[in-house]
Amino acid sequence: MNLNFMDTSDLLRKALSGEKLFPDEAIYLCAEGDLLNLAMAGREVARRLHSDGQVGYAVTKTIVYSNVCQPECPFCTGTVSKDDPAAFTKSVEAVVAEAAEAVAAGATQITLQGGHRIDLPWDYYIGLVTALHERFPDLQIFAFSPTEIMVFNVLFQKRTSEVIAELKAAGMGGLIAGGSETMATRAPEYRALLRGPWNEWFDVVHRCADAGIPVVLPFVFGLGEAPKERVGHLYRSRAVQERTSLAGKPAFAAMSVFTLTPPEGVLPATGHEYLRMVALARVLLQNVPHVQASVVAQGAKVAQVALDSGANDLGGTHMEFTQAELAAGRVGPMTPTEMERLITDAGRVPLQRPTW
Repeated sequence: MNLNFMDTSDLLRKALSGEKLFPDEAIYLCAEGDLLNLAMAGREVARRLHSDGQVGYAVTKTIVYSNVCQPECPFCTGTVSKDDPAAFTKSVEAVVAEAAEAVAAGATQITLQGGHRIDLPWDYYIGLVTALHERFPDLQIFAFSPTEIMVFNVLFQKRTSEVIAELKAAGMGGLIAGGSETMATRAPEYRALLRGPWNEWFDVVHRCADAGIPVVLPFVFGLGEAPKERVGHLYRSRAVQERTSLAGKPAFAAMSVFTLTPPEGVLPATGHEYLRMVALARVLLQNVPHVQASVVAQGAKVAQVALDSGANDLGGTHMEFTQAELAAGRVGPMTPTEMERLITDAGRVPLQRPTW
């Protein structure tokens, strides 16, 4: 299709009318679409889906149970080998104690995060979830990720459905569908390892949908990928949601938009670029109910502005991050009070989510 005679407004009118954009049209929006029009369209989609003006947030804590990762595995950043002096693996009791502090401070969601490794038994992973659920039955536990479950499949000779069924029985209440961002990056070392795992990643997401486990899908950009690769990830995600919705079990509860520290030689994403990607995600994935702006990715001030670009959720307070840039111009820990002020000052209605 010749896009020389089309502009952002034409394409967005098409999307808002309910028509699906062709991939090259979406790529054009990703690469050339101006922020103002994209933001207005994203805000309109959000308004149609959530006319009550509510913006959700949750009091959350991520517990890193281990910083050890299988050497040379490009899924992981900031991890070490098990022989490194800085390596650690927390006991089940230590993880429960850390969760207890978070729950006492108001946390309703816990995310378990660790590297991909081959030296821990299955009982350790199940034990983490079981102990947390037994101690805090009302806590929503986001346990592991699709890529970790892919490792479990091979390591413990279990089918994906078995792994997910056992984790759910232990108390798993959600999945952060990370790992997909590395499958689109252009870095050669990622390509070598991840040339064909999309089917396995999708299988984990589908199995979670079958089991009724809500999935939050990260849309990570800024790693050096091209607009075509960003749009490809969004289109694949939309297709998964369509397929699982036909079965009456939509997979994705929300899409979370954020950036990571880019590889050497790649400039970090700007606030302008971040707002454009929030709007693009909202316009292209109208079948995903919520789009979440991250207070960590670009600071709370940019996340607040993202509420006018299509976001209707500010994610979690992230107790473990003590240097969030806040809308008042100061730096410090994010709190429920600060979250509610961000939302109220943006003209929205704050809603603290106990769970997805």
